[in-house]
Amino acid sequence: MIDIHTHILPEIDDGAKTIDDSLLMIRQAIDAGVDVICATPHVLGDVSGSLRERISRTFRLVVSRVEREELKVKLLLGSEIYVRQDICSLSQFDFFSLNQTDKYMLLELPLGHVPSNLHRLVNDLLSNGVIPIIAHPERSIAEESQFEAVKDLIRLGALTQINAGSLLGHFGSAPRKAAKRLLEKNLVDVMASDAHDPRARPIAILRKSYPEVCRLVGKAKADELVTQNPSRILNGEEMLTTHPRKATEKEVGQL
Repeated sequence: MIDIHTHILPEIDDGAKTIDDSLLMIRQAIDAGVDVICATPHVLGDVSGSLRERISRTFRLVVSRVEREELKVKLLLGSEIYVRQDICSLSQFDFFSLNQTDKYMLLELPLGHVPSNLHRLVNDLLSNGVIPIIAHPERSIAEESQFEAVKDLIRLGALTQINAGSLLGHFGSAPRKAAKRLLEKNLVDVMASDAHDPRARPIAILRKSYPEVCRLVGKAKADELVTQNPSRILNGEEMLTTHPRKATEKEVGQL
């Protein structure tokens, strides 16, 4: 399995508190069959060169400890960027795209809300050659109009990543229902852990949710969501999606 959304870097955001937490999360991931992990610290507010250095330094520290302890896992770097109008300007930072391929970036929406003007931002990213992956859209969908808004973003060319914990009800009944509906409508590209700690929100949740995904959409699709598509994303390759077609330029203007 491959996890493209984790908060394993210590003392960067609300994820791992210590390097020991980071290593425990990684060991748990390996035991659960996850052998590639992308660290995606939250990026919000002012972004500066000092943040770049802090994230890079911490990532190198975790990698060095993993190598020293001979843990069989591949660590990569990206970020989870909260929606902002100047998002394209952040492409100068190493952590902007997942695994620095300049192809895919993880976009975080407000919880319980899908901004009405988000299609313009998504279109700007796509025009700059960057494909946004909407992180846990099921946690932003609070009503039918928001579900339709997510569908519009997918039609524009955005991808989606649901949280493994959502399928098990860890964020409540509404996100669970939305995640299942997105899956059943074939509107999900990736499932990830969005792990924050080794106890309440571990990377191992990816393995625990796998049987539920198999039950809902079948093993072939489940493997696509946790192995094949994540691999394509981290390698900067084209996705083989079966989503509804992308909207035309004329349709984009009408959304």
